[in-house]
Amino acid sequence: MLKLGDSSQYTFKLSKNGEIIDADRGFVEKMGYDLDSILSATIYDLTEDSGIKERLESGGEVEVVGVDGESYHLHLYSDGEYVYAYDVSKFCEVLRSIYAGVWDFYYGLLFVDEQKRILAANNTFYSFTGLERVEGKKLHDVFPELSQSVDEILKRGEGEVSVKINNRLFHVRVKVREVSVLGKRVYEVLARTLTEEKVRNLRSIFDDFRYPVVALFADEIVYHNKAAENLLSEVDLKSVKGKNLGSVRVGDKEYLFFKIAKDGVYLFVEDLDRVLRGLEEELVQYKLSFENSVDAIIIVDREGTIIHTNPAVKLHGYTPEELIGRNVFEFIHPSHLEEVNKAVEEGRGGKFRRMELRIRDKSGSLRWVEVVGVPIRTSDGEVTGGILVLRDVTTRKELQQKLVESEELYRTLTENSHSGIYVIQDGELVYMNKATQDYTGYTLDELRKEWKKVFDRRIWDEVERAVNDALSGKVIQTFSKYYTKSGEGRYASFVLSPITFRGKPAVLGNFIDVTSQVLAEKKLRESEELYRTLAEHSHTGIFIIQNDKVVYGNEKLREILGYTIEEVNSLEHPYKVLHPDFYDKVVERYRARERGEEVPNSYEVKVLTKDGKEKWLKVLASRISYRGKPAVMANIADITDLKEREEMLKRLNLLLRVTSVCSREISQEKTEFKILSTVRKHLERAGLEVAVYLYEDGLILAGISRGLDEEKCEKMAMEHIDSDEIKVEKVDGKEVLILPISNGRISGVIMVFSEKGFSEEEISVLEAIGKDVKFAFKSLKIEREKEAALKVIMENLSQFEHLADRLRNPLAIIKGYLEIRENFSFDEFAKRVEEQACRIENILDELRAREIVTYEIKKLLEG
Repeated sequence: MLKLGDSSQYTFKLSKNGEIIDADRGFVEKMGYDLDSILSATIYDLTEDSGIKERLESGGEVEVVGVDGESYHLHLYSDGEYVYAYDVSKFCEVLRSIYAGVWDFYYGLLFVDEQKRILAANNTFYSFTGLERVEGKKLHDVFPELSQSVDEILKRGEGEVSVKINNRLFHVRVKVREVSVLGKRVYEVLARTLTEEKVRNLRSIFDDFRYPVVALFADEIVYHNKAAENLLSEVDLKSVKGKNLGSVRVGDKEYLFFKIAKDGVYLFVEDLDRVLRGLEEELVQYKLSFENSVDAIIIVDREGTIIHTNPAVKLHGYTPEELIGRNVFEFIHPSHLEEVNKAVEEGRGGKFRRMELRIRDKSGSLRWVEVVGVPIRTSDGEVTGGILVLRDVTTRKELQQKLVESEELYRTLTENSHSGIYVIQDGELVYMNKATQDYTGYTLDELRKEWKKVFDRRIWDEVERAVNDALSGKVIQTFSKYYTKSGEGRYASFVLSPITFRGKPAVLGNFIDVTSQVLAEKKLRESEELYRTLAEHSHTGIFIIQNDKVVYGNEKLREILGYTIEEVNSLEHPYKVLHPDFYDKVVERYRARERGEEVPNSYEVKVLTKDGKEKWLKVLASRISYRGKPAVMANIADITDLKEREEMLKRLNLLLRVTSVCSREISQEKTEFKILSTVRKHLERAGLEVAVYLYEDGLILAGISRGLDEEKCEKMAMEHIDSDEIKVEKVDGKEVLILPISNGRISGVIMVFSEKGFSEEEISVLEAIGKDVKFAFKSLKIEREKEAALKVIMENLSQFEHLADRLRNPLAIIKGYLEIRENFSFDEFAKRVEEQACRIENILDELRAREIVTYEIKKLLEG
C-alpha cells in the first residue's frame, strides 16, 4: 500500500490516552471552543462515540460535536508515540497538495475512502463532467449507475463502466490503486473515457491522411481529420450513420463512403476509380524487391554453389558474404537430401515444387523452412542455376507439432475424463467418450441418430433449442435429468459450446453427473427442514451470528428479548442487547470464537429487553460453518427466575445468619431502646434499610438507616404503633414490612425497607425477629416486676422487724402491769391491759396485711 502525507496537517494531536496536546486553532473556533479550554480537555469530551478507545489504538473515523451541536468527522492515525486526528473535510486540500504535480492531469482523478465517500477530484474531472463540487458525497449518489459495480471495481483494481453525465452517456475505463494518506485508507481512481482513447488512436492514424475521415459516437462527431473539415459543413451525417457503404452528393460532387471500423469511423472518397488507380501505383511503388524481401533469397549455380544472397539470410545467423561460395546441400539435414535431389531433377525438367525441410543455422540449430525453387535458363532453355526462396516456418511447424501433441493430449484427457464428453454435428451424435458410455449405458451407434432418447420426451424441444443456440455461438449451461439404458433416472450439469469439428460447425457437450450431490442436497434440505422445525419449536432461544450480524434467530429468541432479528441488526452491534457490564467481554469472546480460538462455551450474561427489563441468560455457544463461512451459533435460556431465586436464597441465608446473632444479643439487652437499636444494626448488615420507634408517653426514634425519609417513617410509625397486625406496604417503589411490638406498657414498631421486595421466607424470618423482640420486651417487663416485688418484700421484712419491735412495747407494758397488778384495781388493770392488747391487735392486723402482700408476690415470683 502506498503511503502519502505526514502528520504536520493535523486537527488535533493526542496522547495515547486521548488527551489533547495540540490543536488547529481555526478548527477549534469553528467548533465553538477556545484553544485554551480544548488543550485542557480530552477527545472523550468532544464525542459520544462508544468506540473511541478502540480507534485511538487502531485508527479510523470518529464523530465529534461542536458547541452548536454540529457534527464533524475526524480520522485518527497513530504514529506509535502520538495519535493525530485529521478533519476529513480537509482531505481535499491535503490530496491537492500531495498530488500537485498531476492535479491538471489530462485524465480524471478521484479519491474515494472506505465509505465510498469522495474526498477529492481533480480539475480535469470537473472540466470534463461539468459537475458541481462533489467532495463529501457518496460515489453512488453522484453516479447512481455504479451502485452495483463499485465494490467489485475497487476490489479488482480496474474496470469499465457506463455513466450518464448531464444527459450524455460516457464509457469510462478506470484503474484503482489503494494508498494511505495521513494514515487513512484511500482509493485513487484514475478515470479516462474510452472515447478519448479512440480519438487519440484515430489522430495517430488519420490526422495526415489524404482522404476525409469522420468518427461518430453516440450521435456525435468525436473526430475528423483535416481533409474532412470542408466536407462536414456540407454532408448530412444522418444519411451516413448506421450504414457500412453508400454515397452522398455534395453540390456537383459524388462522395463514396466506407465504414472502416465498427465504432463508426467513415472514409469518404470523391472518385473511386481514381482512388483505386492511386492505390495500385502505391502497391507498385512499394512492391517487394530482392533487397528488401523478408524471405531469404539465394541464387545458386547448377551444382548448388551459392553465388548471391539477399540480406534476409541474416535471419539464419549469416551475412551474404559468409554464404557465397558454399554449397546449399551442406546446410540441409541428411534426412531431406534424397527428397531435395529428386526436386532438383524435376526442376531441371521444368517442374516446380514447394517443399518443407530442415536446415542448420549458423548456431547449429535446426530450423524448418519452406523452399520454392525457380530454375534460371539461358535463351535456348538450358538450366544454369536456380533461385531459391526460403521462408522460415519453424514457428508454424512447432505449432503444428504442438497441435498434434495437444490433440493427442486432449484425446487422452477426453477418453480418461470422469466427465461425459460428446459431439453433436448435423443432428447426429458423432462422438462420445468412455465416461458418457459408462454413465448412460449406451454405445455410440445406439445413440448416433437417437441421442435425445436419454432425456424425457417432454423436454426434447428444449434440448433441440439449446443445441441450436450453441451452434449459433452461445455457450449454454443447464441442468437436467437424464435416463440410462436401464431406465434409471439421474441428474447432470451440462455445458454446450460451439466448435469446429472436422472442418464443420458442431456442438461440444460436457456433462458432470451430480446425482449424488442432488440426493445429498435433498437430504440436506430435509435435514435443514427438520432442524429448522426443531429450532422454531425449541424452548430456548437459538440464533446464528456471522460478521457481526444475526443471520438466523428462532421465535423463542424474539420472546426472550422482545426484538425482531431486523431490530437487533439495526443496533450498532447485535450484542448491544447485553447489559453494559457484559458487552465488551462477550463481543471479544464472540470474535475470538469466530476466528477459531479457544474460549469458554458456557457462561451467564445479563441483557436488557426491548421494554427495558433486565434478564439473566444462560448461553451455550459454539463455532460452526454457515453457508461456507465461519459463524457462531448460540443457544440461550432465560434463567432470570433461577437467578432471582439464588439471589433470594443468598439474602435469606445472610438474613438467617444475621438474625441468629441478633436474637442472642437482644436477649441480653436491658432496655427496649437498646433492643430496637440492636435489631436495626443487624438488619442493616443484611442489606436492609430499617427504622425503629418506641412509644412511651410519646413516639421516640430508636434508629433509622441513612437515606430513609425520617418524616415519612415517623408518620407510618404513628399509624401502626397501636396495631397488632403485621403488614407489607409499598412506599416510594420499595416494599415495607411493618412489625408492631408491645409488652402491655411500652409499644414499639420495626419498619424494614427493601427495593427487591420480600419473599415469604424472608417475611417469616423477620416475623420471628419481631416475636423475639416481643419476648425480650415481656422479659424486661417481668424482670422489672420481679425487681419491684423484691423491693416490696425487702420493705415488708423491714416492716416486720419494725412491727416486731412495736409489739415488744405493749407486751412489755402488759408484762409490767402483771407484775404490779396488785397496785391497781381490777377495772383499771383490765383497762390498761385492754389498751395494750388493742395496740397489739392493730400491729398484728398490719402484719397480716403485709403477710398477704408478700404471699401474693411469692406466688407471682413462683409463677
